[in-house]
Amino acid sequence: MRIKGTGCVRQVKNNKGEPVKNSWQLILSLGYDPLDKENKKKLVQKCRHFSGTKTEARRALSEFKRELEYGLKVDADKATFGEYARQWKDSREVSGRLAPSTIARDKYTIKHLVRHLGGVQLGDIDATTVRNLYAAFSREGLGPQSVAKVAVALKQILRQAVNDDIILRNPCDRVEAPKLTKPARGSALDKAGVARLVEALGDAESKDYPLARSERQQQTSDMSHVAAARLALAAGLRRGEVLGLSWRDVDLESATIYIRNTLCNTSGELKPPKTATSNRTISLDGRMLADLKRWKQQQAEYLFSLGIGQGAETPVISTETGSRMEGNNLDRWWRRFQERYGFEGLRFHDLRHTHATMLVSSGLNIKAVSSRLGHASVGITLDLYAHAQREDDEKAAAIIGELMAQPAPKMGQVVNL
Repeated sequence: MRIKGTGCVRQVKNNKGEPVKNSWQLILSLGYDPLDKENKKKLVQKCRHFSGTKTEARRALSEFKRELEYGLKVDADKATFGEYARQWKDSREVSGRLAPSTIARDKYTIKHLVRHLGGVQLGDIDATTVRNLYAAFSREGLGPQSVAKVAVALKQILRQAVNDDIILRNPCDRVEAPKLTKPARGSALDKAGVARLVEALGDAESKDYPLARSERQQQTSDMSHVAAARLALAAGLRRGEVLGLSWRDVDLESATIYIRNTLCNTSGELKPPKTATSNRTISLDGRMLADLKRWKQQQAEYLFSLGIGQGAETPVISTETGSRMEGNNLDRWWRRFQERYGFEGLRFHDLRHTHATMLVSSGLNIKAVSSRLGHASVGITLDLYAHAQREDDEKAAAIIGELMAQPAPKMGQVVNL
């Protein structure tokens, strides 16, 4: 917005025409109205009231002029952070691009921010405010990772306020926030551990847990949970992908499964995979194929006994009534399994880590591993499983070292290559 002249400060007067102490009107001229082409007499002005001394009013006039010149919306910065943050959250929610878990995280994060900044005007938030906010969170016992996540959200909200021409700059850019550290990579079983796990899963199919259910119900429940663990281990599936499988996604003839959906942990609803690369086809080995065939028959017989038909939309991993199993249900079973068979500390997601680590260590092309895992890029796979590559590289170095340590052949000696 182009300002004409330097503007003026005019003291406010009361109804009697007397000057009101410390009350001023800040006036800036934008020139004549471009739509009034005939008379050119309509002068466009922007005004703002200010309370304070005349010197302070002149400084405020300069700030007012700067705001208009940079295209900031007049008085928009008077909106409170709480109001704007809720609008920001609502607009993200209705966009339809966010997962329910992200929406839930937004609500949690904004709740933390509003506790401290809810009534603060956007224009009053500066670097000192942000710095004090981070310190307050730390004093309250919020961990560095949590403070870092809140800091990311605050920066996003205020960046949007800059883009909306409400504030001139983002104060978060001037404050060093706690850095988000990468979550610790999960445990991965070695070959002996995998063999022990496979044996334990086989045993779990026939063991009864101390629950007040019929033997047939219990056996079916165990087989369903075991099938979930086997799929995570043999196909490298995420938990949501395992629970999102229906029998239409399993082609027993060609020994392949199709990842078309994932089960949302917060809403319990099926949704498409988060990225295009997560929507993929995965080949099954002979043992996993045999296990799935056996489980499908067992499930069909049990559901038939309840008067329920097994169809294409029947979940592969189901409850005793044929409905889709929730993530918490699977987690409870996994905890019991861990304790029973001595796999404490091994998360269900670590079965996927084990699958990936075994493939990388075997020397399989990293692109093939990345595609099988459904990673958005090969870089993610390299970053997550560089440890397995380093181990192989150390073996390679040892082999080269042994070759180079061999004594040189004597003159005239024939060397068999």
